[in-house]
Amino acid sequence: MKLQTLSGALVALVLCMPAAAQNNELNWTMDRAVRQLDRQGSDLESVLSEVDVEWTGAAQDTDRIRSGRIYINERGEFRISADMPKKRTILKEGNSVHFYDPEAAKVDIYSLSRHKDRLEIYIPLGFTTTGKDLEDDFLVTFIGEETIGDRRTLGIELTPQRDDVRAVVAKIRIWFDQASWLPARQEISNASGGATLTVNYSGTARNLDLNPELFRDDWPRGTDKNQVRD
Repeated sequence: MKLQTLSGALVALVLCMPAAAQNNELNWTMDRAVRQLDRQGSDLESVLSEVDVEWTGAAQDTDRIRSGRIYINERGEFRISADMPKKRTILKEGNSVHFYDPEAAKVDIYSLSRHKDRLEIYIPLGFTTTGKDLEDDFLVTFIGEETIGDRRTLGIELTPQRDDVRAVVAKIRIWFDQASWLPARQEISNASGGATLTVNYSGTARNLDLNPELFRDDWPRGTDKNQVRD
C-alpha cells in the first residue's frame, strides 16, 4: 500500500515534537493523517490538475512555464500543457523528460540518468511515490498543518539521502490537501540554493480515464528532436 511504510517515521517524529507543537494539530492526529495518505495512494490511477508554477532565485527565463494543466499516470509519468507565458509542453515518459516548443517546432530531450538537475522531474513525488521509496531515498520530517487558500493542508519535508540526488536537490516540501490527500503545493529547492520550484495545484481530479496518448512522445511531423548531452 502506498505511503504505508512512511507511517512509522512520521508517528515517531510527532512523538518527539514539543507538546505545544502537537497541540497545534487542530483536526488530525498523525496516525489518522497517515491512514488517509495510505488510502489515497492505494488506488491512485491518474491525476488531472490546474497548476501555477513559480520560480524563485532562478535566472530569468522566458521559456519557463507559469501556468497550465498537468496529467499524471500511475507510473509517475506526466504531461504539463502550459499556456503561460508561451505554449509549451513538458513530458516525462519512461527515463526521459521532453521540453517541446511548438513555435520553434523543437523538442529537447533529457535523459533522467544524466540530468537529475531538472527540478521538474521530481513533481510526481506525493502523487505516485510509495512510502518505501520515500524512506529509501529521503529523510522525512514533519512540517505540520497549514492553511493554503481555503484548504487545510498537512506538510512533510523530504531531504535526499542518495548522493546523486543530494548533489542537485536540497529539499522537497509537500503540503497535502486534507480533503483529497493529494498535493496542494510542492516546493523543490536545488542544492546550490539558487532556485526553488513551487507548484500550486487547484481543481484536482483523480482517477479519470485519461488518454494514454498524453504520455507518449508523439510530436508533430517535422519537429526537430534534440537529444541533450550536457
